Amino acid sequence: MSAPSATVHPPRWTARRAAFTAWTAILVVVFGVMFFGLTSLALAWFQPLEGVAGPVTELGYGVLVGIILTVGVASQLRAAEHKIAGVQQAALVVPALLIGSALAADSQNLEAAAIVAVAVGILVALHPARAEFPRRGSGHSRPLLAIAAVGGLASTAYAIEMGRQAQDLVGPPHHVQRLATMAAMAIAIVLVGVLASFRTRGWRIPAWSAGVAAVVFGVASVAYPNHPGAAGMAWGGATLAGGILFIAVAEREARRQPRP
Repeated sequence: MSAPSATVHPPRWTARRAAFTAWTAILVVVFGVMFFGLTSLALAWFQPLEGVAGPVTELGYGVLVGIILTVGVASQLRAAEHKIAGVQQAALVVPALLIGSALAADSQNLEAAAIVAVAVGILVALHPARAEFPRRGSGHSRPLLAIAAVGGLASTAYAIEMGRQAQDLVGPPHHVQRLATMAAMAIAIVLVGVLASFRTRGWRIPAWSAGVAAVVFGVASVAYPNHPGAAGMAWGGATLAGGILFIAVAEREARRQPRP
């Protein structure tokens, strides 16, 4: 007599899930630590000013690479099948970098965009809910979309100004790149805010990411209103308030949404 056979998960699924988890962890370490995405959010406040390099531009980098990219990826470490919005959020860094590069007429961030595209592309291919990646959510939030649209007008104007300053800057190429990155940051916040309004699964991740990103940039602009890349005290305060409002509205919408 043969022993009863135990239930075994399909090897391909087990291997793919293990590969997905491992790749997610690798990307969190690479983008968050090795590329200073998360660490810059803490260290930037003490950065000395040198040309356009300073706390504001360093925090702008942290917002883009730390909050929007790394947090979006890190959200996949647990229950990823319910959080496709986190991967969608990370993917939006690519068009943001491309737009920022175009506005600044600078190609330095194209390599970064290619690296992110490949990294996130592999993540999507391994994702347990990868079929949901190109889809919209089941509904949309008009209040969140309205806030994102209003903020988008100011953010677009800011991104255009950063691009103009980058084109006019006479200095080291990496300083030009910093301004191009600030333009990309502004575009990314808007794109992630719009993504949250479409309510794909896990939409609170981009909602909080967009709100916190706006808060960090707003605080930086208020704290260092005259530094390169800052929006100034008035606009910084408005950005800070807008980020808090976005999070508050998102949480209200989440409480009203029927639980599955």
